[in-house]
Amino acid sequence: MINQVRENQLIHSLTHAFPRSPLQINQLHGTDAELLSVPHAGEFSIAVTVDTIAEEIAAGLYEDPYLIGWMTVMASMSDLAAVGADPLGIIISELLPGEMPEDSVERLQMGIREACTRCGTYVLGGDTNTGHALSMTGCAIGRVNTHRHLTRIGIRQGDLLYTTGDLGVGNGFALSLLAPRGDNHCVFRPVARLREGQDLLGLATACMDSSDGVLATLDQLMRLNGLGFEIEPGWEELLHPDARSLARESGVPEWFLLAGQHGEFELLFTLHPEDESQLRAHAARSGWEPRRLGRATGRASIVMGIGGSEIVMPTGEIRDVAHTGGGSLQSNVAGLRDLHDRIMTDSSHGGDNRRSLHPYHETGKGKNQR
Repeated sequence: MINQVRENQLIHSLTHAFPRSPLQINQLHGTDAELLSVPHAGEFSIAVTVDTIAEEIAAGLYEDPYLIGWMTVMASMSDLAAVGADPLGIIISELLPGEMPEDSVERLQMGIREACTRCGTYVLGGDTNTGHALSMTGCAIGRVNTHRHLTRIGIRQGDLLYTTGDLGVGNGFALSLLAPRGDNHCVFRPVARLREGQDLLGLATACMDSSDGVLATLDQLMRLNGLGFEIEPGWEELLHPDARSLARESGVPEWFLLAGQHGEFELLFTLHPEDESQLRAHAARSGWEPRRLGRATGRASIVMGIGGSEIVMPTGEIRDVAHTGGGSLQSNVAGLRDLHDRIMTDSSHGGDNRRSLHPYHETGKGKNQR
């Protein structure tokens, strides 16, 4: 099931010939950051992750140098948060165009510096080169308890599904770039949920950050754990107000805010129902509010209410939309509109939506792979 999505197929093709380190704790796809045991380090292990900010720049999603610097740090720190790691620092590689204005370079570095300050961490070093296009890479390093860290695997039927905050602002931000210039905008400056990740240690049965969008994240958790999720009625109330308003004004179905590939960098996590009160107590002490999104079910599908009907979401196809049509924002929205029309047509025909739409598809049989 895991390799039926194009992104997972690509990762497998790139890595299957690499021998796994004997120090590596996690399995492939099993965690947001790679976990390495350290000889003679006692109960602690190293968490390390790397993210490159290039596609977002090329697509015109990130134009402000400050935001680019900020996201160079936050993208990697969010992966550390998803394993419950305490950050030790970040190493940054900067590929700067030779003609980049000095004030833009200064704003880029300011974004890096202030993001590190917000996360309570430091730039440990890196590499700087010049090139034709701006590209930024951050490699974050953290420390975790070898026997008490978060992974993507371990969900049981009946577990509750939660998020650390409002959803949809990342895709709302992307959508705002397609809207006519004016008051339609979403402020996007996510903060890695490091404190929240550490609060979830010993409570969450699985955890993953929503950097690729909520439905893509749930689809990956579904494939790794062999079970599914039912999104509770009223899920729209968990959407960020600005994103929700923008979707309405743009004539875009609100579920697109969960389906686009530019997420909000919240943590999606599960826990046993009996631990719900303990979660809320931990969160209250740390000053954040867990938001309940649904629960895990025995069937490997993701079900949510759209237009008055319960729909089994074609999440494999939703994920693959981002890899068709050149990967532009416009093609992503167009692909989601095609899926929406198909979903609504099926629903209006009175069919059993839990059976008529497949939650994932076999390679070569999906709509986008004909």
